[in-house]
Amino acid sequence: MSNAVKLRAEQMARRYERIVADYFAEGGLAVLCTDDESFVRQLKYALGALRVDVKTVLREVTDYDDVATLAAKTADRLPVPLLVFLERRLRHTASFKTVRTLKSLYGDKVRLVVTTVELSRDELVLTHEVGADSCITKPISANALMEKCAFAVRPNNQLGVLFDRAAALLAAGDLDQAERVAAKAFEIKPDSLKAHLLLGDVALAKGDHAQAESHYKDAARAEKLYIEPLKRLVEVYEQTGDDEKRLACLTRLDELSPLNFERKAIIGEAYLDRGESDKARAFFEEARKVVGKVASDMVSEALMEMAKRIGERDQETALRFVTEAIDAKGEALGPKDLWMFNNRGILLRRQGNWREAADNYRKALAIAPSDAGLRYNLGVAHAEGKDYYAALTHFEEALKLDPDLLLQGPTVGYNIATAYHRCRDLPAAREFLAQTLKRHPGYEPARRLLAHLGQ
Repeated sequence: MSNAVKLRAEQMARRYERIVADYFAEGGLAVLCTDDESFVRQLKYALGALRVDVKTVLREVTDYDDVATLAAKTADRLPVPLLVFLERRLRHTASFKTVRTLKSLYGDKVRLVVTTVELSRDELVLTHEVGADSCITKPISANALMEKCAFAVRPNNQLGVLFDRAAALLAAGDLDQAERVAAKAFEIKPDSLKAHLLLGDVALAKGDHAQAESHYKDAARAEKLYIEPLKRLVEVYEQTGDDEKRLACLTRLDELSPLNFERKAIIGEAYLDRGESDKARAFFEEARKVVGKVASDMVSEALMEMAKRIGERDQETALRFVTEAIDAKGEALGPKDLWMFNNRGILLRRQGNWREAADNYRKALAIAPSDAGLRYNLGVAHAEGKDYYAALTHFEEALKLDPDLLLQGPTVGYNIATAYHRCRDLPAAREFLAQTLKRHPGYEPARRLLAHLGQ
C-alpha cells in the first residue's frame, strides 16, 4: 500500500471516529443485543478508544424483547436516532420480527445494525428488506466497525433534514405541506430516490394513483436492485385492482429477494385467483422449501450449540448431535456448512474411527471438491489409520489445490513428511521437515523426525 493510500485510509478512519464521537456527545445511545462475547469486547474497546463513557452510552440486553422495551422508552426522547446492534440469530430465534417491528414503530428514529458470522447475498437482501439499516459480518476489523457505526448514525445534511420533515408531516396527515417539503428536496436533488418515494407516498395518501405510480416507477428505474419502490407499486396496484401489474412487481421482488416465503405464498395465491394452479403450486412449494430451510438451520444450529457445550466430556453424545445437525440441513447443505463436517471428523478421529472420519470428509468434498483443507483432513484420517499411501495421495492433492497449505501451521508439514517417510520417500520427507523447521524452528516433533532420518 502506497503512503498516499495509507494516509487517505487514516484520514477516513479519523473522520468516522469523529462522526461516532459527535453522535454520543449529542446524546446518542447504543443498545447491544448479542451472545457473542468477543464482539461485545470489541465494541466496548472501540467506543472506549473514542473517550466516551461506555457505561453511560451503551446498554447491553440479553434478548430481543429487552431491545423493544428499551426502544419504547428512549427512541422518541433521544435528540438523535437510537443505535441498535442486533445479533441476526439469538438462541435459535431470528431477529427479523424484531427488526420489522422496530422499523414500523419508530422508522429512522432507530438505526438497526444486524450482526452475523456469515451471510449469503439472498440473506443480506432479506435482512435489509425487513428493515435493517446495515449489516456487520464478523469478524470485523476495528476500522471497519467504526465505519459501519459512522454510516449508521451520520448526521443529516440539508437533504436529510427535509426528508425527515416531509416524513413527519406525512405521518401527521398534513399531506399538502409534506408535498411542498418533499418537492423542495426534489429541487435540491432531482434524481433522489427518497424524494421520489416521498412524493409517491404523498400522492398515494391523496388517492392520486397515477402520480404515485409515476414516482415509484422513476425510483425503480433509478436503482434496479432497490426493493422499496416495487413494494410501493404493489400497494398502488392493490388499490387500483390492477392484478397483472401487481403480480409482475411481486415476481420481480421475488427475484431480488428470494428468501421471503410470505411473498412467495402471496404470489401463489395470485396465481390461484387467475386459475393457474400449476404455477401457484410451484410458488407454494418454493415457500415451503424456504420455511423448511429456515427451520432446518435453526435445528442444526441448536444441535451444534449443544455439541459445543458437551465438548470432550461426552464425545459419543456430541458426535450424535453433530451428525443430527448435518442431517437436519438435508439438501440445504452448502460450502458454509463445512465446519460441521470438520467438527464431526475431529470427534470421529478422537474415538479412533478413522474410516468413518474419512467417509465424513468425502461427503464434505462432494459439496466443496476444491477445498484443500478437507482434502488434507482426509489425508490425516488415512494416516491415523496407517493407510499412508492413500494419505499421501490426498496430501499431494491438497497441496495442488492450495500450495500455501504449509503456512497454516507446523503440523501440516510434519504430517505430510511423516507420510512420505512411511512410504519410504525419504528425500521428500526431509524436504517437508526442512520447510516446516524453517518457519517453525522450535517445533520438536519435526526436529526429532529429521534427526531420525539422519540429518
